[in-house]
Amino acid sequence: MGSNPPNNQIAGALTYPASSSSNVQRLPAQPRQPRSLQGLLRFAMEATKAEDAPGNSELGPMDEERRRFLEEALKSLTVNVAEVLQRAIKVLTDREKVDSVQFGEGLPEDVANSFDNLSEYIDDLDVANDFYKMGGFAIFPICYSSENEELRTRASAVLAELCQNNPFCQAKALECGLLDVLLHLVQSERGQALIKCLYAISCTCREFEPACHDLIEKGGCDVLAELLTAHEEAARTKAAFLIRYLSHHYPEAKDRFIQNNLVGTITDQVKCGRDSTTEHLLSILHTLIEGSDPRILRQCRDPAIDLKNVLENHLKSKDLQDDTYLEEKEYCQQLLRAVFENCPVEDLDEEIADR
Repeated sequence: MGSNPPNNQIAGALTYPASSSSNVQRLPAQPRQPRSLQGLLRFAMEATKAEDAPGNSELGPMDEERRRFLEEALKSLTVNVAEVLQRAIKVLTDREKVDSVQFGEGLPEDVANSFDNLSEYIDDLDVANDFYKMGGFAIFPICYSSENEELRTRASAVLAELCQNNPFCQAKALECGLLDVLLHLVQSERGQALIKCLYAISCTCREFEPACHDLIEKGGCDVLAELLTAHEEAARTKAAFLIRYLSHHYPEAKDRFIQNNLVGTITDQVKCGRDSTTEHLLSILHTLIEGSDPRILRQCRDPAIDLKNVLENHLKSKDLQDDTYLEEKEYCQQLLRAVFENCPVEDLDEEIADR
């Protein structure tokens, strides 16, 4: 009863007596991070010293045999990225091999591995640029001409990764005519091939004005408008993101989307019931009405479309009764105010007549 209470210990942290904090014992400071082979050895030995058997743990100069061993060990852990890219390019530009992959077949192991290896490194801008300089863009005409859907899908994923936020590769993709190829393919692709193709179009264009202008001039707005009714939700979402981006930054694109009467297309989609794309579709309408172009306002008020009732009914849907879809609810409310409350019909008629 009169003896001192036992010490309390927290493993791996510090040891202290229960009755006093004056004798706190901290663990020794950890060794510094290594910056050389000698430092690497010292770090390893210091970090594991507590686990070693008692004895002399003094470090002496590193002998040549030990240095060679560590150099080989480090070399075995180092990847030569240039060699990885070269091997992948060699496989994916082998037209005979690529053409041999038939419709519906799985990819040969070396082809699949080549795509995997590229995906692992090309998100680095310098590596992506080196890939082009090594002739890597030669894989795209070969892969895109394949009848195998997975090959085309993987090629689009690689192109998207190369071009995303990378003006150098975006410019090279445009020079190589790859945007033309994508715009042609996206009209016939389905499933994942369509989704990745749209992803590649977005990545080659966004934040790169020459590609955006080229997309608009070559009928890309019409293609994107049609894709708002695609079967795949992910494809509709990607198309919606790009439509909104183009409408916000390029008046000529916005004009083209108004001509395509996206109001009717979007209203029909919302009528069918909400899904993961609804918020993005409503965001397009919100962008299109910016500036109060009388053409878009007239389309919104077309009785045949009945947008006002569609928006009001959507606001009453069970999904929008909590804050989960707050932004979607706000789009509906803002559209109702801007189109049907803040702009009387007579004012709209006068503005149209003036134009």
